[in-house]
Amino acid sequence: MRFEYLILQLLSLSILSQSASITAQTQPVVNINNGTFIGTRNSEFNQEFFLGIPYAQPPVGNLRFNHPQPINQSWSEKQATAYGPWCHSTPLSLPGFTQTGFDHDESEDCLTLNVVRPRGVDSDARLPVLVWIYGGGFAEGGSADQRYNMSFLVQESVQMGQPTIGVSFNYRLSGFGFLLGRAVNESGVANIGLYDQRLALHWIQENILAFGGDPSRVTIQGESAGAVSVGHHFLAYGGRDDGLFHAGIAESGGPLTTRSLISLDEQDTIYNGVLNSTNCTDTQNTLQCLRSKPANTLKAAFQGVNFFPVLDGGIIMGTPSVALREGHFVKRPLLIGTNTNEGTAFSYASGRGVNNSAEFRAMIIRYSGGDNGLKNTTVDALLDHYLNRISSKEAQADLGTVLLSPSPEYGALWGRVTLYAGDYQFNAGRRYTTQLWDRYGVPAYSYRFDAVPNGIPRETLGATHFQEVSFVFRNFDGVGYQVNPLASTSTELQQNYRDLSKLMSQMWLNFANTLSPNAHRGKLFLLMLKTDPQANLTWPVYRNENATNIVFHLNGTHLEPDNWRSNAIGRLIGSLPEFQL
Repeated sequence: MRFEYLILQLLSLSILSQSASITAQTQPVVNINNGTFIGTRNSEFNQEFFLGIPYAQPPVGNLRFNHPQPINQSWSEKQATAYGPWCHSTPLSLPGFTQTGFDHDESEDCLTLNVVRPRGVDSDARLPVLVWIYGGGFAEGGSADQRYNMSFLVQESVQMGQPTIGVSFNYRLSGFGFLLGRAVNESGVANIGLYDQRLALHWIQENILAFGGDPSRVTIQGESAGAVSVGHHFLAYGGRDDGLFHAGIAESGGPLTTRSLISLDEQDTIYNGVLNSTNCTDTQNTLQCLRSKPANTLKAAFQGVNFFPVLDGGIIMGTPSVALREGHFVKRPLLIGTNTNEGTAFSYASGRGVNNSAEFRAMIIRYSGGDNGLKNTTVDALLDHYLNRISSKEAQADLGTVLLSPSPEYGALWGRVTLYAGDYQFNAGRRYTTQLWDRYGVPAYSYRFDAVPNGIPRETLGATHFQEVSFVFRNFDGVGYQVNPLASTSTELQQNYRDLSKLMSQMWLNFANTLSPNAHRGKLFLLMLKTDPQANLTWPVYRNENATNIVFHLNGTHLEPDNWRSNAIGRLIGSLPEFQL
């Protein structure tokens, strides 16, 4: 299926519906320094789209494996009516995220962004701007993925009386964006996917005013690798504040990365594998050899290889946990959280079949990156915490709908494996981040998402990774999904899905508008926020002396103390230097 045909399908779903007879005179027009963009109108949502806008020169030829370069040309008029292609990717296999049937075009010439705004916005409107950074393990993803459709959020913002502009962009992925190794580091071109993001944020600062946006009220938002990206921008250049955003939203990720920053020797092992696959081993300038290869040759060489951000002395200057502890981060408000069963999706491939303490111990080492200097005493302590100190009753309560041992296939210790995987990759980082935000006097709002969407197995995956996305984007019709997450044969359950989605999307928009998720406390908010009668019906700022999460739940959103698995997660946080996080 070609990408253009996919767009036509989406048009029929009323996501990008527009009249075929629109003329240039009725299309929205925006003038920036480089020239004029002609967008398109959406009558159903009463919105205007500017799609596929280039924010950098095509990263091809000598610009491949190089820092993105600003646009250096001008034009009289340029059409901005269709999403650009995705950047080249390597598909993931992650339950709850991966799906089939949504083919798309990919290209190296992919550095584009999209602007969705309410209709009739003047250039002097100065509306807040919500910028989406997609996840996908730094391996796949694209701003044209309709699971990230901004129309629903922009529509909700207008209905709330807080009109907001939505922006999304592409950045380079896999080895195209995160090639690593000594040759890459010595050439100063590591982490170029993050530098793509940085240039897109600079473009927004320079041009969003022309679209009616306020460059001083830009909120960056991401999920998974997108949330890790948000975190890297808070820590970039030692916490240097370049004025690119006034707040951040991090879903299942954040400033404390979920992967250790591997050594140069480990990087070279990966880099040499790429050289072997592309016949560039014996060349003097291996990086230039890779630049000369066809994109398909490189894409094939990158399949099955994990590429992640590394220390580069620029955008990543040091270990994130140390930077946070020393206060080297941009002091801006942060909305951050995790899902109850983060670890189930990641345990599906490598965490099943764990039945005894020896296998559990091997799992801990595997999740921490193997032989990376983790002390035996640390492994033993973590094993003791997750196998012995957490009772079966407590573990089952913490797992929600997921069973401790759903079937022999999953192993006798499945539930405990998933608790460790989720805590190591997400929960410890989230708790450490909110603690440091409070220590330095910066507002943070912490959440736990505890709802199982339609189509997700309750007893094995539960409220797993990625599942909050459809709720946050208020995607009632399940656009972009094989199975609509917010649908049900039960009228009551479907209404609960929609109510929770509306609440979350409103809170996210509140935060982008006012730096607080509590600004729009309408009737729905008061109905769903079920707390003790003496409690304040607001999502409180995170305070270490009274650490509190909001829990998004289908049967009553409520507040909870952020002290679950405190000893086990505390041991993980205390071991961050060993984990190289």
